[in-house]
Amino acid sequence: MSYTSRRYDQGESISCAFYSKIGACRHGEKCSKKHIKPTSSRTLLLANLYQNPKMNKSENEDSSPQQLQETLDLFYQDVFVHLSRKCEVASMIVCENENNHLNGNVYVRFYSENDAARVNQELNQEWFNGKPVHSDLSPVSNFDEARCRAYDTDTCERGEMCNYMHLREPSASIMDKLTKGQEKKYLSRQLEKLKAQLAEFPPPSEKPNGDDDASSNTTATTTTNSLLSQLE
Repeated sequence: MSYTSRRYDQGESISCAFYSKIGACRHGEKCSKKHIKPTSSRTLLLANLYQNPKMNKSENEDSSPQQLQETLDLFYQDVFVHLSRKCEVASMIVCENENNHLNGNVYVRFYSENDAARVNQELNQEWFNGKPVHSDLSPVSNFDEARCRAYDTDTCERGEMCNYMHLREPSASIMDKLTKGQEKKYLSRQLEKLKAQLAEFPPPSEKPNGDDDASSNTTATTTTNSLLSQLE
């Protein structure tokens, strides 16, 4: 093995695999391995934002599956709509692990690193449910790899010791309403921009030699009509 290979292996050995894949580690700052925080990412971690009823119940209180789902649906809708007003959300997941480092974590993925950076800065100046929001860039790039497959089928036996994401999904009807509403909103924004661009072009009769302008006008009109058909 070459010196370069040995050095690479040593570098890999000190990097915390759980932090890189899950964006959180049960050992926190006391972890013997290195947590390499990204300087840019499309994913944000909103730590412990979701108040998990499973963790907050009293000794004599036990939420039904329906109550758990209704609580999640209300929370998911509230947060998704708020974030979507800032930038278009690519995906959002909520953890209901019963441990401190994953409990209530919300991971949000945007379509660009610039969008994520801007929203991250804004969120760290906001409050939610009477508590300050703690947002940070996350190294998580694939939610499917980070989720606990056993929990999805109700067969995870590790409980609070599981280091993979235990996800609670929003109801299909809620998710459908949110994604369609967001899509329509951003299509409308694109349409307004194109309308503004079209308004800058003079009518063809005013510029008989403006072939380039006429071509651009035709392209913009075609794009506008396409967006209009998607909004129907």
